[in-house]
Amino acid sequence: MASLVSHVSRLIPATTGGRWRNHAAELSLFAGCYLLYLFLRGLIFEGDAQALANAERVIALETSLGIFFEEPLQQWCVTFAKPVVLLLNLVYIVTYWPVILGAALLLYLNRHSLYNGYRNLIVAHLLLALAIFTLFPLAPPFKTGLLADTIQLYGPSFYGSPEMASFYNTNAAMPSLHFSWTCILAWLFLREVKGWYRYLGIAYPLLTLAAILVTGNHFLLDAAVGAALIPLAYLVAKVGERGWKKWSESQHRRFSGKPFSP
Repeated sequence: MASLVSHVSRLIPATTGGRWRNHAAELSLFAGCYLLYLFLRGLIFEGDAQALANAERVIALETSLGIFFEEPLQQWCVTFAKPVVLLLNLVYIVTYWPVILGAALLLYLNRHSLYNGYRNLIVAHLLLALAIFTLFPLAPPFKTGLLADTIQLYGPSFYGSPEMASFYNTNAAMPSLHFSWTCILAWLFLREVKGWYRYLGIAYPLLTLAAILVTGNHFLLDAAVGAALIPLAYLVAKVGERGWKKWSESQHRRFSGKPFSP
């Protein structure tokens, strides 16, 4: 995928300058992923009917496994620990995109080779997740009526409001990207940060897990599937990197010594 970005950069006008061409290519990759995410939304199953039916299946499976505790957990927190609910509402919002994009920017500017590896892992994980979103649309728990949407109930209600619905897939609960991508960042934190406080990285996905369950946005199985996809995404990313490297080398040999225009 790093090679993919380099090939995309060739489509950017040369007058833009090498550095800015790379920046534009990187942004184009993420824009393309987002557009694909929107394109696949409701491509096979339209409306909420299939997503709600799948939610009932997940509830039945969790119940049979004895792990359907999302409803009593939320009820207990709302009744006895409302400040915790308000905190987890903010955790769900503030510690996701701001942290992910902030970490990506820091790596991109300071550790570009490390950034490439984690970027490839995230993109591979997203592609696998998109396949599941498309084939197995799943409504979040609060849509079933068993749990409340605590963000809409207690705020900040702008997040996840009907006005925002056109910008994301409202039936893409499984896998939970919220949880799985924070696990990937925790892995980065544990590998790269020195000292005892590196283990604070473990708190990040655990806090996120509490947030996605208590706010009613995900089932426990959503988090489990998201985490299970990480090693598979890692393999897909590595295979993709090797494939692009071989293709780039073959193209270089093919056009070596010859004028080449993309």
